Amino acid sequence: MSSFVFAHETDSLFVPPKPEKPLRYCSSVKKWIAFATSDSNMVEITHLKGVRMDLRYATFENVTGHDLYCGVQRAFVHKDAAVKLRKAVKIMERDMPGSELVIFDASRPLYAQEALRKTVRGTPYSAYVSSPATGGLHNFGLALDLSITDADGNLLDMGTDFDSFERCAGEVGETEALKSGRLTQEQVDNRNKLRKIMKAAGWVPLGSEWWHFNAYPSKNVRENYPKFPF
Repeated sequence: MSSFVFAHETDSLFVPPKPEKPLRYCSSVKKWIAFATSDSNMVEITHLKGVRMDLRYATFENVTGHDLYCGVQRAFVHKDAAVKLRKAVKIMERDMPGSELVIFDASRPLYAQEALRKTVRGTPYSAYVSSPATGGLHNFGLALDLSITDADGNLLDMGTDFDSFERCAGEVGETEALKSGRLTQEQVDNRNKLRKIMKAAGWVPLGSEWWHFNAYPSKNVRENYPKFPF
């Protein structure tokens, strides 16, 4: 998708402006990878069997318009989240043979969080992106943005793209979207396939985003895990 479309419940559209000079955060991601590969609590999931990388923030085709990861398609999570991800893969292999989990984002450094926050700061959508000051669970290594494929490797149709701000992008808006025809039953069924697998592995879905899952409830994470230092 060349741009992400944000929509109110009334379907009025807001397209965030693209930056005049798109940036590649190469020095920042180099520092981030050095941290992630040296911290004993972090696990790289890039080459995990049953998992495929499609890190959208490692391209310019994302809501910020910047390449936040300098093209680097490497993903990391906290070791406790890695246990649950491996469990999800086993459940998927049993229930949907031949399918893969496709990672859009995993652990997220705070500089990337600030870039995302800047995109929506001062708009009606600011609540969708956590402030770097408090951090979202991506900034603790305990959240994943992902989707799932069919047995032929094709992403299942979820009705919206990753990072859509439409109300129907989450479970909270699905009933009305089905009634209006904005979503089809097949698209909701596809979302539920992903939710079923992730929930069975102990992940907690986010009601406003079909792609987002937390390894633990937010309160638990904030009380027991450190936020990334940068």
